[in-house]
Amino acid sequence: MYHDVLIATDGSGVAANAATVGISLARTLEATVHALSVVEEKRGDIAARRERRQSDADSVVADAIDAGCDAEPIVRNGRPATEILSCADDVGADLVVVGTHGRTGLQQALLGSVALEVIREAHQPVLSVSPDASWDGDRVDDVCLATDGWTGSAAATENALSLADAVDARLHVLYAVDMSSNTAEIQEAFEEHGEKTTTEIADRADERGLEATRTIAHGAAGESILEYTDRNAVDVLIMGTESKSTLKRLVVGSVSQRVVPDASVPVLTVRTLES
Repeated sequence: MYHDVLIATDGSGVAANAATVGISLARTLEATVHALSVVEEKRGDIAARRERRQSDADSVVADAIDAGCDAEPIVRNGRPATEILSCADDVGADLVVVGTHGRTGLQQALLGSVALEVIREAHQPVLSVSPDASWDGDRVDDVCLATDGWTGSAAATENALSLADAVDARLHVLYAVDMSSNTAEIQEAFEEHGEKTTTEIADRADERGLEATRTIAHGAAGESILEYTDRNAVDVLIMGTESKSTLKRLVVGSVSQRVVPDASVPVLTVRTLES
């Protein structure tokens, strides 16, 4: 599954919450932790700021080592989003962990607005953790895949199946149908597509020996996803991204801009890379 986890930190409480989740998952998957803190290039005492960022990275490393993980601190100078993306590629990370400021909006994410850019541009899956996200560090029992079944959801589906398999979790396959904005014929077509999509994914889970549930939710996609994760004690929500061009291309639609900061659980966004 994930072998190298990059955790971005700026020493804030938001970052600390994200690091706790990232370390816990790394421990479960026996992955190496790379703790990155970025010194922004601006006026002032850069030596003092670099010392603070080194301390931030060292703190995450100490927690990771205490949890039984191999870990290394990394401090870089530059634009936070640029350095996170570059560092993820350089260390061969297969998961990036960032914190968000929750209901204040994704634009107010960890390290400024960089979480938005990281989600949009990263080649790797990105785990976003809001301050209010609940997390049971002992086990991941329930993984939810929110999907629409189109091309951009392929990588998210693979990650959901692999993660559920790696941690022996139940897989929830969720497909939302908005009943308010379409004709009866279009709604019926979406219903049929949802049944086909969720059945195919559940069958793939069954082939791996995983327990899987299928749900066709009715209502606005964002609200349906948030309600489902709350109601079913989901541990991780997984969503796909179709393109890096805009966050509005998240597979479940532009509503993901509300889902990511408002979710009560960590959200794993996965972009299907264009060939």
